Amino acid sequence: MKKLIIVLLLFGFIGTGHSQILLKETKLEYRPESMKLDPVSNTLTIKISEKSYGEFNKDPLAFVKNQFDIQRVLKDNEKEDYDSYQVSFKSTKGHLLANFDGDGDLISSFQKFKNVRLPEDARMQILQQYRDAVITGNKHVAISKGWDVQKEFYKVKLRDGDKTRTVKVNKDRGAITYVGL
Repeated sequence: MKKLIIVLLLFGFIGTGHSQILLKETKLEYRPESMKLDPVSNTLTIKISEKSYGEFNKDPLAFVKNQFDIQRVLKDNEKEDYDSYQVSFKSTKGHLLANFDGDGDLISSFQKFKNVRLPEDARMQILQQYRDAVITGNKHVAISKGWDVQKEFYKVKLRDGDKTRTVKVNKDRGAITYVGL
């Protein structure tokens, strides 16, 4: 009986070893998501990951210039024969909408971000003029032609007691103008 159990175990091990099928090595290629435009809206929306988030908020146009490959978009959409391309970059704090021509050159862009850090001189100007006010929020808006920013301003919401007012700060001029009370 002892010999029978040993022989059965031996056949089990040998059978298991011979039943293994050797497969050739499989190689997988990673293909990132397509850069095809949405056929309905004719735009491409790219969500900015949290690891690139700080760099994107600091200078969105420089981030797009250094990190985004418009030539890949042109290549992926060459069959559709578009004259221009609209690419939207979105993060949790705001977005950048960039318009490119058929050659891949930036025509214009619009960017809007909320609750960003105000420049030091703008903060000081607001605090000098509104000593008791508290900044409750802000929006940063910039419009560009090509890679050069043409118009850039901040809308700052201030609360002074029970009064709320919005102040517009033009970054290029450094002037504070009232938008509303």
